[in-house]
Amino acid sequence: MRAPALFAVVTLIALAALVGCGGGTPSKSGTSDPKPGAPASDAKEALIGANLELSGESAPWGVDSRNGILLALEEINAKPEQTIKLKVVFEDNKSEPSASKNAMKKLVTQDGVLAVIGSVGSNRTIAASDVAMEEKVPILTHASTNVSITKKGDYVFRLCYHDDFQGSLMAKFARESLKANTAVMMISKGNAYSEGLCASFQKTFTAMGGKIVDELAYQKGTQDFKTHVTTLKQRNADVVWLPGYFNEVGLIVKQAREGGFQAPFLGGDGWDDKELFSLGGPAIKGNFICNHFDPADPNPLVKEFVKRFEAKFKSVPGAMAALGYDAAYVMADAVMRAKELKPTAIRDALAATKGLKTVCGEVTMGADREVVKPAVVLETGETGFKYKETINP
Repeated sequence: MRAPALFAVVTLIALAALVGCGGGTPSKSGTSDPKPGAPASDAKEALIGANLELSGESAPWGVDSRNGILLALEEINAKPEQTIKLKVVFEDNKSEPSASKNAMKKLVTQDGVLAVIGSVGSNRTIAASDVAMEEKVPILTHASTNVSITKKGDYVFRLCYHDDFQGSLMAKFARESLKANTAVMMISKGNAYSEGLCASFQKTFTAMGGKIVDELAYQKGTQDFKTHVTTLKQRNADVVWLPGYFNEVGLIVKQAREGGFQAPFLGGDGWDDKELFSLGGPAIKGNFICNHFDPADPNPLVKEFVKRFEAKFKSVPGAMAALGYDAAYVMADAVMRAKELKPTAIRDALAATKGLKTVCGEVTMGADREVVKPAVVLETGETGFKYKETINP
């Protein structure tokens, strides 16, 4: 993954972005806002943190999220009606839970941020949420799907759907659309994301009359899956539920096809990265995933976002970029509605979010600090994803 080099590059970019967003200390007073149309110099500032995977195994997602946030803030701060300008401080959690906890602690206690966006990975958000609750600073994860996250407490919010929905949706897809009667589950042990998705898939698949014929575990960093492929061939299931991350999924599917196993693999949003196709090659074709976003969606809001993102970053945005972009808009909306620029007031405003139209769907925050949104099923081609169907909650 070339983590050291990537870390150096993204750190420089993040620092440059901070400079471009302006300096100084954010106002935390409860004074009245300047009138719409007031000069930019009279506008107050709100300092927001972003705890992201800018190096390590999940760096592509963290970088995409960061780019989505930067694009959104560029648009938001240019609007005359945005009388409170948002600044962002990026911290690299290095794709590790302990580093995520430290990053969150720094953002809150040293940088003095009012709220935090992130992380991508569930393990990292769970670690950061402990700090959010201790310090009473709201955290909004745009991409972590493990069901336990928002149960941490009332300062923890989620913008995406959770694993119970994602796993259940793909179990229904397997039974109803693919007519699958049997499945093997492949679990990344110790990964809250993978374990949560396997639990929800199994619950729905078996409730609908399907049978789980085996559960195959693997550890983070595994490169050789030949033993797993042998078992897959022996079990001969109709589908394989593989809720892992793109960097492991690509290797697993490629080795399975090379070993003669041809049944379709099903996955979640963890597959969503262009590197999946370079790792898996032509073997990745013909599988299915659940995702938050389809860049080919004809919705005008999506089309405009894709156009702006491509112009700025010279690449097609994936789900993490779209979710990061949406998170910045949700945060800006909360900041503008907050009674004062303090973490508790922004927490209350986030909780009251209602009917906000975003790229990945309309956002209304429930009492459980969860949103209810549709998902898309995408099919893997040889070089990219293609739309299959949309499934509503």
